[in-house]
Amino acid sequence: MNIILIGFMASGKSSLGRYMATRTKRQVIDLDHEIEEKAQMSIPKIFETVGEKAFRDLESYVTKLCKNYHNTIVATGGGCILRKENRDALKQAGLVVWLNTSPENVQKYTAKRSNRPLLKGEKSLEEIESMMKAREEFYADASHLKIDVFKHNLEEIFEIIQAYKDQFLAQEYAKE
Repeated sequence: MNIILIGFMASGKSSLGRYMATRTKRQVIDLDHEIEEKAQMSIPKIFETVGEKAFRDLESYVTKLCKNYHNTIVATGGGCILRKENRDALKQAGLVVWLNTSPENVQKYTAKRSNRPLLKGEKSLEEIESMMKAREEFYADASHLKIDVFKHNLEEIFEIIQAYKDQFLAQEYAKE
């Protein structure tokens, strides 16, 4: 079973994905890296040269490929859930875990970084909170499990996911 990590920018998807891969000996795939490979340019460069719509189209393409992965940990981009087709593809591909973070953490971890086009320039806490609120319903729709990452360390998050995964698998087998 795939474990798919979703959440706002700087929620820890890539870090947790690498941690879980080490603990479980599974492969981890970062969809942002897949996008950059396919486009042969960085995400900020994609936004700059062809725009957000072209980026989202490429994001949808790599998201649909998740169904071909097996026993893989997938870290998505923060906006992957904006399109219904992506949310549906993720849920069909495995257990989707929403890593929920706080606006303060987003601001702290993205300050002075230029690799996040939608947070370009220093955003106020209110602007970040507004962006997060606008996406909340999409994260909720896409996920099977929500974890407030600011309340736990990596090991605790890993244990929560492992415990839920067993319940989730039992439910899925019961449906068949």
